Amino acid sequence: MNRVKAEYFDTMATAPWAVDPFPAEDQPKLARLFMAAAVHPGAQVLEPGCGTGRLTMLLADAVGPTGRVVALDISARMVQACRNRVGERQYVQVLQSAIEEYTVEPEAFDVAVCHQVFPHLDDTSSALANLVRSLKPGGRLLVVHFANADVINEIHRTAAAPIQQDRLPPPVEMRGLFTEAGLVVDWCTDDPLGYLVRGIRLAGPAQSISPDAR
Repeated sequence: MNRVKAEYFDTMATAPWAVDPFPAEDQPKLARLFMAAAVHPGAQVLEPGCGTGRLTMLLADAVGPTGRVVALDISARMVQACRNRVGERQYVQVLQSAIEEYTVEPEAFDVAVCHQVFPHLDDTSSALANLVRSLKPGGRLLVVHFANADVINEIHRTAAAPIQQDRLPPPVEMRGLFTEAGLVVDWCTDDPLGYLVRGIRLAGPAQSISPDAR
């Protein structure tokens, strides 16, 4: 685990962007995220980089008590804030861990949602391999940001030292990373609603699809 980065996000655990409910202008972005994730009652969801649990709670509401959400974060303070937000929901597990280091249950999850976290991963290849391993055949991996790649990268470039080098790849590059990890990319966009790339784990070897699928 990157201790320097974890300590940086500890200091962000009470920042408004980390704790406040999603504003009205984010509702269309959330709607697209949930449409792409296809989360349903009873679903099994993995959420790396959960932060203080703003999205975790919405995922928990979507899966209900017959489902499960496993939420991870490297920041101890954000993990505690997420646990406080989740409360007594026994079907939500919040752990302090980097996804690269987390021992996943193979083929256990219907969907993994990386919301606002992908640039902060220290080893994207290991992270993607672990995420793909966690998915059931037909399971979905989403990388989602509520701004486009250029905006995200400029924010990080001018931020504090621990995240200044954290870069969100353009969608065409992310498509390649997903394909190398064994996913079929069927959604790849970077537009006014933000950034969304979705890959599907097949039961057999990954197959390429048209880059114009989305």
